[in-house]
Amino acid sequence: MEVERIKEQLGFHDLALVPAKRLDAMASVLMKRKEAGEMLSIEPEDINARLDPAGSLPSAKSIFVAFEQVPFTDVEPESKKGYGRLASFSRDTDYHLLLNEKMARLEEYLKSAYPEVEYYRQVDTGPLYERGFAAMTGKGYIGRNGSFIHSRLGSYVAIGLLLTNLEGGEIHKVAGDCGDCRACVDACPGGAIEFTGVLHPGRCRSWITQKRGELTEGERAVMADWIYGCDVCQMVCPKNKGIEAVYESRDPVHHICLDGLEEESNRSFKQRYGRLSGSWRGKKQWVKNAAYIRRYFNERKK
Repeated sequence: MEVERIKEQLGFHDLALVPAKRLDAMASVLMKRKEAGEMLSIEPEDINARLDPAGSLPSAKSIFVAFEQVPFTDVEPESKKGYGRLASFSRDTDYHLLLNEKMARLEEYLKSAYPEVEYYRQVDTGPLYERGFAAMTGKGYIGRNGSFIHSRLGSYVAIGLLLTNLEGGEIHKVAGDCGDCRACVDACPGGAIEFTGVLHPGRCRSWITQKRGELTEGERAVMADWIYGCDVCQMVCPKNKGIEAVYESRDPVHHICLDGLEEESNRSFKQRYGRLSGSWRGKKQWVKNAAYIRRYFNERKK
């Protein structure tokens, strides 16, 4: 199968094909996190479902792994009273929408060429451990910060999977490693990254901005004035220096005005902010975060 031609024809930033093999090498990593009580509430509890493609598509024989670069910058937006800052991957059109559009085109292409094809699509919302399958492509590796670092696109990539019952693909050697670099370890606002590669996702600012319920004083300090997400570990990563920028930019938004968020209906919130990936947790989450951000600015005046 001419994967490179399909990539160019359908507009993928990158595309690879691997066999639908279990990610047995990742089992111990996920199990340790589960035993330590560090699985996030949005993660599937069934570890086998994260590792085994057959759990999502019993007839799976191959997996198309698609990469979509998301917006990025070398400079954080300035802090502005009355506003919450957005991480770069949520400043423009939701990558879920962009990548799903391309994956849908891939499905149509395969149905035309192989009428008997069966498939299952996942773009960040299913059980499978996408970064683990991305590592099988030889296009990059899973970095110390837990992000998949693409050799050309950097770590600013969203990953989509299309499982099919078609034969094809091969596993390639993982490309690259972090060596002795500890840039992300030292820069992480919440101390969520250990040099050994052990992650504590509950300390991650990005997760804290998505977390339901009340925040501790320590979590509030990590969150600061960010209404959604965090870029720090990626901004300091030397692997992201000089990467090719191919992401699509339509109408970037760097700050969210806090005034009026409470008055938004769920419908108007979706109409105004639904195109941003950070809105996926809904109006209630942003209203809660806005209250913490106002408190953050008020405390800074004292």
